Formats: sequence, C-alpha cells, structure tokens
Amino acid sequence: MKSFTLAGKDRALAWLIHILLRCMAKTWRFKYTGQENILAAASAVASGSYAQVFWHENILATLAVMFGTRMAPLASHSKDGAIVTMVTESMGYRTIRGSSSKGGPEARDELVEITGDGYLPTLTPDGPRGPRRKLKSGIIDIARRSGVSIIPFAPVADRSWVLHKSWDHFQIPKPFATIHVVFGAPIHVPSDTSGSAFGAKRAQVQGALDAAQALAEALAGRSR
Repeated sequence: MKSFTLAGKDRALAWLIHILLRCMAKTWRFKYTGQENILAAASAVASGSYAQVFWHENILATLAVMFGTRMAPLASHSKDGAIVTMVTESMGYRTIRGSSSKGGPEARDELVEITGDGYLPTLTPDGPRGPRRKLKSGIIDIARRSGVSIIPFAPVADRSWVLHKSWDHFQIPKPFATIHVVFGAPIHVPSDTSGSAFGAKRAQVQGALDAAQALAEALAGRSR
C-alpha cells in the first residue's frame, strides 16, 4: 500500500508542529492515575508489550505523555497521516501506516508482529474520521492475535483550545496546563474470541475507554 508523499510545505508544517509541540510540552505538568495497570499489563507477557487505545481528540497530549516509550502508533495513508507520521517519527516513535479503510489488515499484521519486540501498538479507535468516540474493532483483533492486553487511557488537560468544528473536537493543551492521565485496567482478549464474545470485548473496551475519559475530565475539572 503506497503512502501519501508530503510536499515541501507540508513537510515544513510537520516540523513546525514538532517544534511547537516539544516547546509546549516542556511547560505541561502531568498527573497520573492507574500506573499500576501499566505494570500489570507489561508483566503479563515476556516482551513487556501491551496495546493502547485513546480517543483521537487526545493525540497531542498523548505524544507528550508517551515520550521515551516504545509506542507504535497507527497513522493513515492520507496526507494528514503522512504529517502525523513525520511528527511521530521525529519524536522517536515507530509509526505503522494503515487505517480501517486503507491497508488495515497489513497494518494489523505488523502491529501484532512488533509486540514480540516490546513495542506498544497504539490506536485511536475512532480515527481517522470518526464517528467520534465510537470504537472500531481493530484493537480487539490485535490483542486477540498477539496475546497482549489492552490499556484504555485518557490524557485530558485542565486548560485547552478545542477545535469544535473538527469531527473529533481536537484538543490542544494550553501552555502550562496540567494534563491528567488516566490508565484503565488491562483487558485481555482470549485467542479464541469470536462472534458474540468478540462483540462483548469490543463493548467492554468501549466502556473502559469512556470511563477513563470521564475520570480524566473530572480530575481536570472539565466534566461534560
């Protein structure tokens, strides 16, 4: 699957996003809830890998929260995905290209494979185009095939700019914001999960991610 190639102005935009993000992140404070869930998930398999899910609106905060980890995010083959890939790879992440509409099976195969090397498959399960906060099933398949647990998490800033006209209400934490990061309990998907059991796991992850988001918003004083 051929990915979108960035023009010069789009490459410049990606570098600008990278620089601004790194500068803004230096001013952010992070408060964590549920870090014991990360330790439990990592200890469950020899490689220390686990899969992560968060809502698309929280991409910027996540890039800062996960800095220094072996995060392996998924990005689409679109121009937006190419810009995201340039930003994530400049931060040291291993980005896998694919989406629910293009290159999905190949991307999932790669995400399953790299769990053996300790990478952390990381998906926005409502991306790349929504519907907002509605979980697609790719993460369930990855966990089922790889044997790693799923960690639902939510990073929410106490102060942010919200792009209300975007489909996901994209969040840009303001300088000097405090970001509350909530990690939910690990969710295991047995290798023989199928049919109604597969749907039940999908509903479980949806509920757990909704709960993590709600708690992070409450801690940040931004309950809706």
